[in-house]
Amino acid sequence: MKVDLFKKILVGSRLFIFFSLCLVMTSNPCIAQEWSRKGKHEVFALGQSMDGATTTGIVAGLMPTLAFDDTIVGGLGYGFNFNDHINLNTDLLLGSTDITGRVSGVPLTGDTDLLALDFNLDINILKTRFTPLLTGGIGFMHFSGNWTSSIRQVNLTETDLSYTLGGGFRFDVSDHFLIKALYKAKWIKFDLTDDNLMMDGVSLSVGYLF
Repeated sequence: MKVDLFKKILVGSRLFIFFSLCLVMTSNPCIAQEWSRKGKHEVFALGQSMDGATTTGIVAGLMPTLAFDDTIVGGLGYGFNFNDHINLNTDLLLGSTDITGRVSGVPLTGDTDLLALDFNLDINILKTRFTPLLTGGIGFMHFSGNWTSSIRQVNLTETDLSYTLGGGFRFDVSDHFLIKALYKAKWIKFDLTDDNLMMDGVSLSVGYLF
């Protein structure tokens, strides 16, 4: 499944780059005008792929091994541009993932709903409409699901601290329209196994400035 997801991301990235190049070629008159993102608010929709992760720990004297499958989450966000380089934003993401694993040698399967709330600081390297950017943030990841085995059912409900680092580019296509493409890595302190999960992937955003 990871191979299939990688192929989808690769195809999507190529289309995204082609689309961006077309926009660059057709928006030269806009780029030539005096322009600034300073003081503007923005709302955006985004989707993000998350590669799976595996965690092992000790729970009630047992040593479970859990594998989170690859998934794609989506959501909405809001941001504010303090100047042409600094953007503070928050996003809310929803999704779900399948889980497989073993507890004391007994197979375990199930699914888990995911809810992530992040507060991010974007640094736009250039003042221009098209700019590379770096991002970092802190937030929370909420897990809620039921896992079953031949012996028992396990219910998981926990909210864990997370932090994110990433980079990519931003393109303000016009005075009111923006797109962002980022690679983001998220680390999550998973309380159930007292382990750190890393779930990384590609994030694509489309937004409106006002």
